[in-house]
Amino acid sequence: MNPKKFYATTSWAKSMSTLPDKVRLEVYDAMFEYVETGQVPKMSAEGKAAFAFIRTDIDMEVDKNISICAKRLEAVNKRWNREPKSQQD
Repeated sequence: MNPKKFYATTSWAKSMSTLPDKVRLEVYDAMFEYVETGQVPKMSAEGKAAFAFIRTDIDMEVDKNISICAKRLEAVNKRWNREPKSQQD
């Protein structure tokens, strides 16, 4: 995973509010490791279950950002690679 940033949502915190502190910390650490390395770290069963939903959101956000970047690059290349307009005398 290339992007080094992501947006967390308050719904994630609300969903995990009933988990024990140890599991919540495990999931929070996993979020950052996943975005940084693209690898899912080893976690407890509770942590894996909570992280599965978050991972889906992160993956969708990354895919969306990659798509937007590709479209912007294409637009820039069209602009800079087009034939210059001929000057009318």
